Amino acid sequence: MNRSNVKNIACISVDNTKTFEEKNLNELYVNEWEKAAQATKELIEACKYYGITTINILEEHPLGHISLAANYKNKNVFDLITYDEVQAWTEEDNGIGERAEFTLSELKKFLSEVGSQRLRPDHAIEKTEGVELTQPLEEEDFDLKIIKGTNPAREAYSWFDETTLDEELKKREKKILLMSWVATDYCLGKTALDAHKKWYDVYVISETIRGVAKETTDAILQTMQDEKIQFITTKDLFALLSKYPQK
Repeated sequence: MNRSNVKNIACISVDNTKTFEEKNLNELYVNEWEKAAQATKELIEACKYYGITTINILEEHPLGHISLAANYKNKNVFDLITYDEVQAWTEEDNGIGERAEFTLSELKKFLSEVGSQRLRPDHAIEKTEGVELTQPLEEEDFDLKIIKGTNPAREAYSWFDETTLDEELKKREKKILLMSWVATDYCLGKTALDAHKKWYDVYVISETIRGVAKETTDAILQTMQDEKIQFITTKDLFALLSKYPQK
């Protein structure tokens, strides 16, 4: 980053919502979310001070979403469903539950593309408490809001998948992305890697990220490091931003 490109920076906060950060919801709780949310708030405030665009990204699933275990007859949370498994399913005899909002053909098509899907508990369900921002973050902290995960027939961890994110960034001539969010081991990793492939200059802000599980978090962090994704502390970032004039 240099003093000539502050207008090309966007700060992206992903999934700082109650589905990941309210333990009593029993959805997909992320440990130490409070530290990540507070660090994100400080990051957002610093970015707004310097006139950097702030973007709030969150997922909102329909109740019948393809990734939710409750939409299958004989599946439990965190079970794996595979393409090989569903190939023999027929319209008359299959494992899709009554609540599902996807068809058998859609399920087969999706799994033929990805191979398998780890099934999740109900989480980030549209029009529920789970999709609300957690404190201290507030709606007015952000210049733009983008929603993902609304297609019941697809799971999309990357925020570039079936959203307007890339279009909005290009329209605003953003080339440098400051990224903060939960959960590191899923949406963060996939989005950062996709952004890197699209030639964005990606900075993951270390204090603002937390994962669901240590093993998967460590694995995706290693993958990002192998791909030369840049990690930076808030202290170092604020030192860089201090070289820019206030907006």
